[in-house]
Amino acid sequence: MRKYMKYEIRGSYRFILGIIAVLLIASTIIQYNIYKASYNVSTSYEATGIRAFTLFISILAIFGAFLSTFLYIVGLFRKELYESRGYLTFTLPLTGHKILGAKILVGVIWYAIITLSIVLYNLFLATVFHGSTWIQAIKRLISFLGPGTTTSIIISSLIISLQSTFLSLVLVYLSIVLSKVSIKNKKIGGLWFVIFLVLSGLTSYLIIKISQIFPYYLDISNLKILHYYDVFPLTSITGDIGRIFIYGSNLDGYINIFGSLLELLFIVLGFLATGYLIEKKIDL
Repeated sequence: MRKYMKYEIRGSYRFILGIIAVLLIASTIIQYNIYKASYNVSTSYEATGIRAFTLFISILAIFGAFLSTFLYIVGLFRKELYESRGYLTFTLPLTGHKILGAKILVGVIWYAIITLSIVLYNLFLATVFHGSTWIQAIKRLISFLGPGTTTSIIISSLIISLQSTFLSLVLVYLSIVLSKVSIKNKKIGGLWFVIFLVLSGLTSYLIIKISQIFPYYLDISNLKILHYYDVFPLTSITGDIGRIFIYGSNLDGYINIFGSLLELLFIVLGFLATGYLIEKKIDL
């Protein structure tokens, strides 16, 4: 499995490096525009319009880069099922679950590398453009929230981001395999996306409903289990309770226990179903 992951990484790293380059350029333009706006380097209407236009284009570039990465990762898996390279992949001494696991882990690794690169580069740019000003602002924010609160928010965000990434990748791969199984060897480009939308909508709805029925949250700061009314004593249970991740009135991080567990269950079931279909139902 590790050798297969290395093969996948070698085959896709050039594209990922290109995506990172686009994101770094876009981040530079955005940070520079923020710098010019903050220090009023130029206040003419023409200069303001140019800055606004470049900022808009840069934001579109970032969105397009992440979307391209998603479609590229999806495309790699579709090629395994619809092109000749699939004959080599599925004759390897690997189970369907190992092949799928390698694909998912490589996808998560690439998203992590891209995100980390952008965060670190923007921190570097902030230091270049603003010196220690932004560092002092962050220190004041942490001092206001408290180290424990800041840590709980970061941990909660990481947990939910990882779960969402894994679930999205599992549902995408399951959708592609289901489209292959349902239409045999015919190639209908958009069918997998329709299946993905249906599965995503269904899982999201079930997670929201379960979260509403069982509104119990884990307080990351002290690992206590709280009811919704313990977090928001003066509010009623509304649609917002369906979110897996919420911030309380004291800005601590909370995770809905049953909603999160259900999401993990969907990840496991989707993974097992996809691996089974790859091994038993795929006819290359």
